[in-house]
Amino acid sequence: MPSSRGGDDEVARLRVPPHSVEAEQSVLGGLLLDNSASDRAGDLLTDNDFYRYEHKLIYAAIMALISGNKPADVITVFEHLQSLGKSDDVGGLGYLNALANSVPGAANLRRYAEIVRERAILRKLVETSDEIATKALNPQGTPVSIILDEAESKIFKIGEEGSRNKQGFHSLDNLVVSLIDRVQELADSGAGDVTGVPSGFIDLDRMTAGFQGGDLIILAARPSMGKAQPLDARVRTRGGWKSMGELAVGDALASVDGRPSIVTGVYPQGVRQVYRITFSDGRSTECCAEHLWRVSSRHWKAPRVVSTADLIGLLRSKRHQSRLWVDRASGDFGHHDSLPVDPWVLGALLGDGGLSGTGSVRFSTASAQMCALMSARVGDGMVMTEAGGYDYRIVRQDRGHVAGLAGSQPNPLRMALEALGVSGLSSAHKFVPRCYLEAHRDARLDVLRGLLDTDGWVERWGSVRFSTSSRQLADDVAELVRSLGGWCSITVKQPHFTNAAGERVPGLPAYVCHISHPEPQSLFLLSEKQARAPAAWTRQKRLTITSIEPTRETVCQCISVSHPERLYITDQDIVTHNTAFALNIAEHVAVKERKPVVVFSMEMGASQLALRMVGSLGRIDQQHLRTGALNDDEWGRLSEVLDLLHGVHLFIDETPALTPGEVRARARRQARQFGQLGLIVVDYLQLMSGSGSSSGENRATEISEISRGLKALAKELQCPVIALSQLNRSVETRTDKRPMMSDLRESGAIEQDADVIMFIYRDDYYNKESKEPGVAEIVIGKQRNGPVGTVKLAFMKPLTKFENLAPGSYGGEY
Repeated sequence: MPSSRGGDDEVARLRVPPHSVEAEQSVLGGLLLDNSASDRAGDLLTDNDFYRYEHKLIYAAIMALISGNKPADVITVFEHLQSLGKSDDVGGLGYLNALANSVPGAANLRRYAEIVRERAILRKLVETSDEIATKALNPQGTPVSIILDEAESKIFKIGEEGSRNKQGFHSLDNLVVSLIDRVQELADSGAGDVTGVPSGFIDLDRMTAGFQGGDLIILAARPSMGKAQPLDARVRTRGGWKSMGELAVGDALASVDGRPSIVTGVYPQGVRQVYRITFSDGRSTECCAEHLWRVSSRHWKAPRVVSTADLIGLLRSKRHQSRLWVDRASGDFGHHDSLPVDPWVLGALLGDGGLSGTGSVRFSTASAQMCALMSARVGDGMVMTEAGGYDYRIVRQDRGHVAGLAGSQPNPLRMALEALGVSGLSSAHKFVPRCYLEAHRDARLDVLRGLLDTDGWVERWGSVRFSTSSRQLADDVAELVRSLGGWCSITVKQPHFTNAAGERVPGLPAYVCHISHPEPQSLFLLSEKQARAPAAWTRQKRLTITSIEPTRETVCQCISVSHPERLYITDQDIVTHNTAFALNIAEHVAVKERKPVVVFSMEMGASQLALRMVGSLGRIDQQHLRTGALNDDEWGRLSEVLDLLHGVHLFIDETPALTPGEVRARARRQARQFGQLGLIVVDYLQLMSGSGSSSGENRATEISEISRGLKALAKELQCPVIALSQLNRSVETRTDKRPMMSDLRESGAIEQDADVIMFIYRDDYYNKESKEPGVAEIVIGKQRNGPVGTVKLAFMKPLTKFENLAPGSYGGEY
């Protein structure tokens, strides 16, 4: 007995590959009893999935008979094996009969087949693991990276075989329900043109609806409506407002959130129909139908970038009326030049000061804290003296009599006010000097505090108000509030008074500013007003879109900006979106859409691609980057690009002659590490290699395998794959050199597998007297689920960059 137990222990310690003899016997027995059960196992098993050799032979014989529409029972299978000389290898008629009697029926055959398949996968996993371990222990000079890629490919191949068995038929009922859900989702989002990954080119996105997950896009070559504003639209720069027509590349813009931003491109768009878009606090601006806005809605999980035309459509629906809003700027911009008068003092004097006289400056208040604040901030050498009642004079401490100087010296505060143009003004003509409206955030906030500490008040429900008889001052207060990220509307009231004759007559109109700010208490320094204001609003006033109306046709242009969110500030501190330009589609997806992008560059080195990207985004001449001969502006733009590219997930693999299996393994690795990929680019298809099994065949067969592999990769990772492809030389022999499908090299397989095929054509490449210099045509020759046609783009040769192009304009200069 001890020796017997020892033998059992030794057997238990033997390394036997995973298998289930009982499950294999049950599958074979069930098939012998019921041939129709083969439908439940035929798509799941092959003879190689069986562990026992005799079981492999029996299963192959059964399936061969069934495939030939012949009965497969104990006798017929035995005869078939006997004809092959294999009957003795399977144990003869007796074993076949035992198999048939081992199971009562074929009801559970599918589950038995699944067990056999699972054990087969485990055996392949063990076998592959042994091969990987052997290779790792004895690399024989093979680089570790190649060993790793081979290991991944082998493991994923097993995974593919396992997942294939999980795929099956989809019920039309379920598909229709999913389709309705998707259509409803798109309708709720405004029925936008782009449902896939945006390319950054508006007209191209409209034709393709964006690049869809699972699509293989071929972009082949031989070597849009711009989003515009009128030239008189204003854009806030760091130095103040500039009209759209005055902007130049490199201008530093006021940032919506404090991050660096410059103008990277200026593009004339010709005469366009423009629309005035008005917001809930009365501010408005003009733009064309294609201009972009980043808009939020309570019906959406996140903000969306939509065109003016899309907004017009959305506002037709009641569910979106007064429920679409745009972001407001944080106010972190403005110059830091020295200011002649303390900002709070200027605001307080504009509120309750006597500016209409000469000599000393007068100020009225009943608040001891206001007196203390004014005394502390009015400046060195200046004091407040009582002038009766609640009136005070701000005078020189030495009363202007300086030792050694004859006569009275002028009041420096009055001189500063005169230099600013605010001295001697009546109440109806007060205003805030432009240098204060464009100063840094703290200075603007102090001007507003001075105004509100004097002439502002807090309603019992917490709302802040300011009233003045000067329309200009009301507009300036609104600009201050809006520039600080607040909300401000203006209403007009007509006050009346009784004159000396006892008649009730109208007075000057009163302009009342209704102010909302995320931090209401921060608008005051006066403690009693701070106490009445809430610390924060439970529900913020949103800058909602109230109307969009056509106004005029006028000359327009668009700009591109370097801000990571592509946002800039236009008229009345409205945050809007610029044209989404990029070096190419991959740049746009990575930089703008912030999605992981993988580029397989088998022609150009990674450093060369990086140089192109930096030059494109920073609008720096490629030759200047190669030689290091950058001018001062280009050095500044280079710094901006480095900030822009921080955190961008764009990965370049420059390994030459990759096979489809290697591309899939490396793409999977990035997908596992960074999540859902936004785009995969292969540059270019003809430089890929076929697998070992097809390497001895002709090139057309290899290209067929490569295109199938890329299509399978797109479907597996559910992201678009763009593969660049060469055109053959037949295009050079034609008069019209626009490419067509037959110009693709080894085009048969590529045409069959591709969902979208696009060609690039530049007329000025072939015709030096072209009527459209700098214009590139993107010819969509095939689109499985959409229209074909042509999209025109601008091509900036020094920057190696494509841009959106308005009809009738050329892209040759930049």
